[in-house]
Amino acid sequence: MSGTRKIYKGAVTSQHAVREVLTMVFAQELLAPSREVFIVAPWISNIVIFDSQIGQYATLNPEWAKREIRLAEVLVAIAANGTSLHIHTRPDEHNKAFKRRIQEALGDAGLLDQLRWTDSNGLLHTKGVLTDRVLIDGSMNLTESGVALNEEAVTVSFNLAHIAEARVHFDLYEQP
Repeated sequence: MSGTRKIYKGAVTSQHAVREVLTMVFAQELLAPSREVFIVAPWISNIVIFDSQIGQYATLNPEWAKREIRLAEVLVAIAANGTSLHIHTRPDEHNKAFKRRIQEALGDAGLLDQLRWTDSNGLLHTKGVLTDRVLIDGSMNLTESGVALNEEAVTVSFNLAHIAEARVHFDLYEQP
């Protein structure tokens, strides 16, 4: 697939479209892992990725039957498949809870070496999720407000040129 889709969403328009895209992308990562996954977001929270209230995502992980599965738990499962995680965010109080949660969960699983967390300067405004096969970018932070409430413009691209360009840019966040 080499297409691109633009989603304009808000509390009453296309409100589920972005969550469905995140669900699809993270499910794809569990089934066909990328070498690396990048998350760039000024603000990040432990948002729900899979709403498995009826157990429909138990095939991805049998422990995920009949409950909400949040970002930290999904990232641990992705890291367990050998994928390196790169998270770039602001050094903001809001992000510290998620940072502690993901570091603790990866540490408990013996996977902390799979995480590269960078607290950028306070000017970071770029937002995106990048895998080997897809780029999600736009105005949305990975928070419940960003995913479910705020008016946002989000682009989903399977175009390999867009993915490569974003990869070069996202790699710059790891430079000292």
